[in-house]
Order: sequence, then structure tokens, then C-alpha cells
Amino acid sequence: MARKTRTQTIRMALENDIFSGKLLPGAILDEEALARRFDVSRTPVREAMLQLIQNGLVEKGARRSARVRGLDLFDLIQVFEAISELEGLCARFAARRATEDELAELQRSHEEALPYLEARDEDKYSTSGRQFHFLIIKAAHNEFLVETTNKLALHTRPYRRFQLGRKGRMEANNADHAAILDAILRRDEDEAFERMREHVMVQGSVLAEYISMITVRKSA
Repeated sequence: MARKTRTQTIRMALENDIFSGKLLPGAILDEEALARRFDVSRTPVREAMLQLIQNGLVEKGARRSARVRGLDLFDLIQVFEAISELEGLCARFAARRATEDELAELQRSHEEALPYLEARDEDKYSTSGRQFHFLIIKAAHNEFLVETTNKLALHTRPYRRFQLGRKGRMEANNADHAAILDAILRRDEDEAFERMREHVMVQGSVLAEYISMITVRKSA
């Protein structure tokens, strides 16, 4: 459990360094230097690097050092376009198929996020938000759809976490979740689909705008 926490701490710190521009595309990530920085063994560093590679923020070829991958705007838009449709479909099925216990759990998950929003705790609010999405995906009761959606969602996790730091995004995110929850509780399949699809696409649009601004500043 302690190692898992160290791995998460390292991964999140590197994500913040990448998105803030402290680590630019092409920057080499040296395991030994990172182990010294975080005062840990190389094992949690390697595990954090693997997660970053899975999420598409870091790349590593055969016999090459790990490097920060360039944020590809076109790829990012395509990923969010796909995941928005998949999560929208999960919300549609959840509105149709969720049990009363699942609906109650989903409502609790949304309510439990409110203190983190009020405290402006982005890390805990992000974790709570992922749980909210996971519960909706699970409530679709379609194993193939659940597996496919969760797998693709892994690639968007750091981006979705990062966009919460943009001004007003935590409040907008919470309002979206409230609207999605309301549609699912009312068993309104069409509205649940549209609310979720728009919610995920907005997250991608916020990130695309940010990355475009960074690209313009670097080329100026």
C-alpha cells in the first residue's frame, strides 16, 4: 500500500511537471535521478513511468531512455471524441439498467465529492470524479462496453485531472455531474447520453484550447 502511494505521488508530480511546462517534450526522465528526487528506490519510479507510458505522456523505445512525449492535439481530440461516445452510451444504459442500489451508490458518490470541491482539493475531487464515472460505466451492465470504455479512459485520466485546475472547471464539472445524475435517476436515457457525451467532450475542448495556447507561445 505504501509503495502504491509512492508510485501515485511520483506519477502525479511528473504529470504536473509535464503540464506546467517544467518538463518539455523530449526531456529525458532518468530513473536514478528521479529516485533521488523523491527519496525512494527505483521500483516505484519504474511503476510510475509505466503508468505515464500507458497514459501516453511518456514514451520509451527499445534500449532508449524514457522521454516526455509531445502532446499531440489531433490525437487528443480523437481520443476524447471516442471516449465521449462510449461514456455517453454507458450513461444511456445505466439510466435503463441500473439497480436501485447502484443509483443510491451513484448519488452518494456525487455527494461525497462536494466537500472536496468546497475545499478546492483538486486531487481528492479528481479521485472522487473518477469513481462517479466508474460507477456509471459499471451500471451499464455490458461487460464488453465496460472493458472497452475503462481501457480507453486510462489514456484520458491525466488530462482530465489537469483540466480541473483551469478557472471555474471544478464548479462546471460538478454541475455536469449533477445533471448527469439527475437524468439517470429519472431514467431519461436520451438526456443521460447527451449530458455525459457533452461533459466529456467539453473536457477535451478545454485541454485542446490549452495545448493550442502552449504551442503558440513556444513557436512565438
